[in-house]
Amino acid sequence: MRYAQLYFLFVVSMSLVGCETTPKVDNPVLGPPPPRLESALKQQKLKQSEYANRTPDRKNLLSGDFEDSENPFETRIITASTTSSSISSESSPEDSEEPLTDSTVVAMVNGSPLFVSDVIGVYDFQLQQAEQRMPPEEYQKLRRALIKRDLKGHIERQLLIHEMKSTLKKEQLEMLQEHLETAFEEERIPELQKQLKVNSSQELEEILNNQGRSIYSEKELFMKQQSAIQFMAVKAKATNDFSREEVLARYKANIEDYAVPSKVRWQRIRISFKKHGGKEKAIAVLHEVIHKHQAGEDFGELAKQYSDGTRAEKNGQWGWTRSGSLAEPDIEKALFELPVGQVSQVFETPNSYQIVKVNGRKEAGYTPFADVQGKLEQTMITEARMKATKEILDSLYAKAVIETKFKIEDENVKPTNSEAH
Repeated sequence: MRYAQLYFLFVVSMSLVGCETTPKVDNPVLGPPPPRLESALKQQKLKQSEYANRTPDRKNLLSGDFEDSENPFETRIITASTTSSSISSESSPEDSEEPLTDSTVVAMVNGSPLFVSDVIGVYDFQLQQAEQRMPPEEYQKLRRALIKRDLKGHIERQLLIHEMKSTLKKEQLEMLQEHLETAFEEERIPELQKQLKVNSSQELEEILNNQGRSIYSEKELFMKQQSAIQFMAVKAKATNDFSREEVLARYKANIEDYAVPSKVRWQRIRISFKKHGGKEKAIAVLHEVIHKHQAGEDFGELAKQYSDGTRAEKNGQWGWTRSGSLAEPDIEKALFELPVGQVSQVFETPNSYQIVKVNGRKEAGYTPFADVQGKLEQTMITEARMKATKEILDSLYAKAVIETKFKIEDENVKPTNSEAH
């Protein structure tokens, strides 16, 4: 994982906590009830522009507000050519509603609002371009499609950040923030400079500004992503390695996944009836080929001279061919039965005469365990992490209160009937 030293630090930091603690609330299962979407807008009215515009006043990213700006596990991309139909072709009741502004609340997560700008603010530059070339109604559909696509990831990050703030002590949060800030300056900034081919922070800021971004917004995004990712890594406690015996057991249990069919490497001389003016004239050419081969001429040279098959210029040579992949069953049967180095009898097809030669063969078998051990172990590690991640998120969903009017394909997220905008 990138920023591995931070992961180690965070593990040490978490070890100082001891048993996890959960804040006391009236309902320990559901947590504090969130305000309705309608009231949330009223309550946040004075702060909406601050959230929407992502002002630099929000300095303490780990102990302040954590409105999400990206999926903590996957960076989504939208290009200037993206349209709403390319993201989602489904129409829904939301598509006919009033336009969404940056300060519209799209979800309430444990009482904290997620605004439109929190979800799609990262696409500001591309959306500005799209707005110039798209009809207003299509542009609004694009914004809604992006929200519906990305909202679930933002909700999950909000849950992780809420849990982190509830679990870690203030000094631990401050320590994590300090080291994330160092990582941003020492690692992320050089990465951005290399990607954008600039040599200074001033040049970087100028390029980012032209794209509707800034060093500050990049830092904000980096801090949120890394804190959520590393907190999840610590919480999930997934297996990071498996013994050889465990990997071998998985290999044996799924041995058919590693089955390798027999293969043959071969050459062909094909003499078509049409090219030579009919079947009788083709036979004359065939006899000439057979006579020369019996006299000791090379099969490949004869293929280059006489064959009108697709690989004649390559001496009629075909690479490794799997059984079951040829259209002529009689020819394929011969290829997998003839001794290596032997030339076949003449085969007559509806439009040609053909002769083949077997140059090599690999019998059916299984990919050796040693060849797949590393990849298989990595697959098992990935599966273990995904399972652990799902279990953590499921537990967070179980004690959370989430309201949104957007349809999200997840049984843990309940839509609200609110009509608020």
